[in-house]
Amino acid sequence: MIQNDEHEKPQLVQTARGFSVLYRTKYLYSKYNPRQSIVTQIAHLQIPDSTLIICLSPVLGYGLQELAEKLPAASYILAVECDQLLMRLSLDTADPACFSHQRFSYIRTNAVSEVIAKIESLPLFPFKKCMTLICSGGVQLYPDFYEKVRMYADEVISRFWKNRVTLMHLGRNYAHNSFRNLLSLAGLPIERSSVGSPGARASSADGSFADGSLADGCTYRLLSGSDRIDKPILAVGAGPSLDSARDFIIKNRKAFFLLAVDAAAAGLLPDIVPDALVLVESQYWIDAAFIGLRKYRIPVFADLTASPRAVRACGGRVAFFCTEYAKLRYLPHLYRALQPLVLQPMGSVGLTVLQLALMLTNPGVPVLHTGLDFAWQRGLTHAAGSSPVRKLFTEITRFESCYKLNFPNDTRQIAGKRGESYWTTSVLTGYAELYRHSFAGNGRVFDIGTEGCLLNGRHADITETEQILADEAVQLLADIRTPAADTDTPLPIAGDLCTGADVSRTGAETSGAKAAHSAASFWYPDTPGRPDSWQGSERQQAVRRYLQMEYESLSALAEHLRGKHRLPDGVMEQLLAERDYLYSHFPDAARGYSLNIGFLKRVSIELSYMLKYAPLLQDGLA
Repeated sequence: MIQNDEHEKPQLVQTARGFSVLYRTKYLYSKYNPRQSIVTQIAHLQIPDSTLIICLSPVLGYGLQELAEKLPAASYILAVECDQLLMRLSLDTADPACFSHQRFSYIRTNAVSEVIAKIESLPLFPFKKCMTLICSGGVQLYPDFYEKVRMYADEVISRFWKNRVTLMHLGRNYAHNSFRNLLSLAGLPIERSSVGSPGARASSADGSFADGSLADGCTYRLLSGSDRIDKPILAVGAGPSLDSARDFIIKNRKAFFLLAVDAAAAGLLPDIVPDALVLVESQYWIDAAFIGLRKYRIPVFADLTASPRAVRACGGRVAFFCTEYAKLRYLPHLYRALQPLVLQPMGSVGLTVLQLALMLTNPGVPVLHTGLDFAWQRGLTHAAGSSPVRKLFTEITRFESCYKLNFPNDTRQIAGKRGESYWTTSVLTGYAELYRHSFAGNGRVFDIGTEGCLLNGRHADITETEQILADEAVQLLADIRTPAADTDTPLPIAGDLCTGADVSRTGAETSGAKAAHSAASFWYPDTPGRPDSWQGSERQQAVRRYLQMEYESLSALAEHLRGKHRLPDGVMEQLLAERDYLYSHFPDAARGYSLNIGFLKRVSIELSYMLKYAPLLQDGLA
């Protein structure tokens, strides 16, 4: 028997019924009948239509031809090899015919992310199902990798269809909200005024004036990747642990920038006023979270798809960011045109707050969080006084008890912090798992919450947290006192979201007046002509140009579909493909647009909704 060790190349071994492979002292196929096992497995395989079949470590390609012969419609074979030497052996010795099927791809990688990217780029994606086949003993050499490939391949397909369901319900809402918020960014009114007389500033029902200014005093801007907060950030969710953190927050209020989810505001006020709220919800019901907040004029960080009415509810300053809520073709074009701050979709506003906090702080600046519990213990799912709890108490009746309303059908118990039992749901545990995947390994993130799920992140008690804040204050003071190399150069990152003496570590200022101006500029009302003004800025003009081009394209597409002005087929299809926000919510749009007459008629209806804002744009740009 041929002997080799870990450092030797894989070797072909002749058996009575074909070749096996000896590698790292292991036979990757049977020593007696190398083909039999995989061929028998494939013969008994039942493959539904639209299935992705992932062949793990195919090496000599046994069974691939048999698999290709029974491959059903809209299905695909993806072969994955982790070991470079096995890949080379495979390409050098396997029958090329087994790799020649038109619905077959073969990749070599040791990164699961590359496998996922390949799956999402396949021409038949999305698939309805994923199946994995162990094609050789090479899988046993890298069991963790191949197990992750199997798990994440299932997840990417499952996630796509979950997102499709979400898009079917909310896709239209996302598109309409985005364009209404873009109109606000462009300095244009969301609705036409229908009252008043010539020369009068008539206010519409939504609080906007006919000239585009807002009766409630809102000012708008678009976050960019260069915006920074130099203070440590305390990200606050609306979970029960927020109640136990109130004394700590009040005591150390000036030491951090308080960034809260929308639902937590009511639970903090009036004795704790957040520096800013974060809003991502696109539906109308979130409006209830902002009842009574207008007098505080709390700034808002809002997703571009957020409810415009909720965005305006605080009556203050608004900064928009973008979330890549789906793989749509129009989004990259929008990002190129506007250069916004883009976040990954998290599904949870609490996780979005944490992601935003990390992106708005420089490396080394700590981000603390509390209220991100994803579980509850004492009967209430959220902090006392938060908008969900207030809503709960308004719904209690003789027939709808607190227990019934507060415990969904899939509620279950888990072991949480302090070794105690907590209640949670499958949705919340999914968010907790996403937290672990996205933030648990980040050394800047500190969990100071005392309740809820174990998140496997860095946990800090009150003493440790106060020491972190004290150390950061000393560092910030040192940065402020350090002379800048060039005081005439504007600060690239200027602590714009903060107040007082919070300036960037990348360009500390010696002039207190200049530092204060830079620090305040982000949230101060726009004044035309100011260097830092959003109104009339190049970025606002970019928003206006984008809207103008979009509405011109939508108008041309609408006229074509109505038979008023025909476009060349190629132009029409390009316009339709690049504006998939028109049909992303269609049940039959998983793979894009269709030229079916029924599909186009539905697109025409969507066009009429989008084009109702065209006169507002034309009036504003006139």
